Amino acid sequence: MARLDTLKNKAEFDFVYRNAQRFFHKDFVLYMLKFSSIRESYPLRQQRIFQSIQSRNAKLHLGLSVSRKIGKAYMRNLIKRRIKAIAYENCADFKDVIFLIVVKEGIREMDFATLKNNLLASFIKMYNAKKTRNIRVLHQISHYAG
Repeated sequence: MARLDTLKNKAEFDFVYRNAQRFFHKDFVLYMLKFSSIRESYPLRQQRIFQSIQSRNAKLHLGLSVSRKIGKAYMRNLIKRRIKAIAYENCADFKDVIFLIVVKEGIREMDFATLKNNLLASFIKMYNAKKTRNIRVLHQISHYAG
C-alpha cells in the first residue's frame, strides 16, 4: 500500500473543495476530508471521483495549490517539495484522509522548521476536530507538541 498519493486532476480538487472542512492560517488554507465523512447520498459523479481517489490505496492523499503569486517556478517547487516531505514523513499518523493545502504569499519567508511546526499542528488540530465546517487561526501556531 502506497503511503502518500497526490490529487491528480481538477475534478478531484473540486470534490475536496466542496466537501471538506477548512482551516484558515495566515500562510495557508488547509482542507481536510476524512473517508468516513463521505456520504452515499452524493451525486453519482462525486461518488465516482471519490472511488477513483480511494482505489489508489494510499494512507494519505495530498493536494497542493501554489499559485504564480508565490514566486518563480523554483520557489513554488521548493514549497511543494517541503510540504510533500512533511506529509510523507508523518503520513502514518493520518489514515484515510485527504488534505488539500492552498498556499498564501507569507509562506515564502518561512523556514522549513517553522513550516513543519505550523503544518503538523494544523493537521493534528483538523484531524482531531469535531465536525465544524470552518476553523480559523488568527495567530501563528506555536510548537508542534508530539
